[in-house]
Amino acid sequence: MSGTLRALGTATFDPGGVNKAKTTSEVHVVMSEGLHDTAIITLRDTPTSAPELQPGIPVKLVYGWNPMDLDWFYGYIDHVEAKYDRSHQQPLIYNDVVCLGASYVMKDPFVGTFNNTQASFVVSQLAKKYLLALLVDSSDFVWPHLASPGMSAWSFINQMAAQTGYTVSCNKTLLRFVSVETALRQRWVNMPVFHTRNTANSFAQQGITRFQALTGESFPKTKSLRSINGINLVTGQIVTAYNDGSNLLTSQLGASSTYPFFGEQISDQVADSQGHAQAIVDGMSQTHRWAYQATATLVGLTWVKQGVPIILKGIDATNDGVWWVQEVDHKITAEGYAMDVCLGRDSKGDSGARPAATTGTAYSLNDPLTYSAVNAPKTVLVNRRWRASNNFVSNVS
Repeated sequence: MSGTLRALGTATFDPGGVNKAKTTSEVHVVMSEGLHDTAIITLRDTPTSAPELQPGIPVKLVYGWNPMDLDWFYGYIDHVEAKYDRSHQQPLIYNDVVCLGASYVMKDPFVGTFNNTQASFVVSQLAKKYLLALLVDSSDFVWPHLASPGMSAWSFINQMAAQTGYTVSCNKTLLRFVSVETALRQRWVNMPVFHTRNTANSFAQQGITRFQALTGESFPKTKSLRSINGINLVTGQIVTAYNDGSNLLTSQLGASSTYPFFGEQISDQVADSQGHAQAIVDGMSQTHRWAYQATATLVGLTWVKQGVPIILKGIDATNDGVWWVQEVDHKITAEGYAMDVCLGRDSKGDSGARPAATTGTAYSLNDPLTYSAVNAPKTVLVNRRWRASNNFVSNVS
């Protein structure tokens, strides 16, 4: 980048105590669906015995293009890795400080059972317990039984997300538990478009430096015609439900989708009603809807998180269009700021359909659709623990 823009990755350790800022050699902020946000901060020739580098210490990291496009990571040190690499011109000791995001506090074991309850309700209770803000889609099925025998609260949320067919992530202190359909309808500040040199109007618009797609039909247990049989214990009636992916046609990302070649009989789930059986296969189909996968390297943009759509142009007629971001690695190095992304979609080609977008506005509790990655509620540090300044729950169903 030219002009006044420059890649920035600045870390502050123990901001509520010694408040030690350190110069970074390299920064990676990794965001994956279903995982804690992770920051890998590389420091040069720094003793690991320093009090501000001990496990559990709060960390604040600012990264992006300074001064136009900046975002923040809030988390805690998980561990520090020391390494030596003689390929460097000055072969010093480098330390990778591995930090996990604010959702790391949900590693605590959780024991609980819930009957005739929505997963979204359970997640809202956990968000309140751990002082996180929540963006939740409350249109999910009322499950007969939900239980955690002692797994971590984070693992329990992910289990419910997989069962319901929702996407789950936690950026800063905002936990998102929503369906793909709702996420596609949300009015993000922008849905960015990345161009190759084939469609870019200028060199500055060339945002795609690498793209690789797997063009096979599907992965195992991904795109399948799923069916399940159960029995109503009260009436003795046999119940059967199936899902062939046709219910996704109204919101598919591309222009064309082939009928599933594989079939899968669900035998590890218990269904006691027609609605329950249908909810199980529908949830599995949503969880495994991304039959087509790709990886790419793009120009850095802090707006891009896991669980959001982006547009690629200039590749070919099959791979242009909307892709779903499953994972993104924001990389701040001496060469600048770039992103490695893992992408998914349920159909090929560009249908021309685009999720609704508006100009950026301040976040409003009365209108959750104004949420975006850059105007999320504020994160504060209280008693060495990151928490949302407003412990609210917003429904976007």
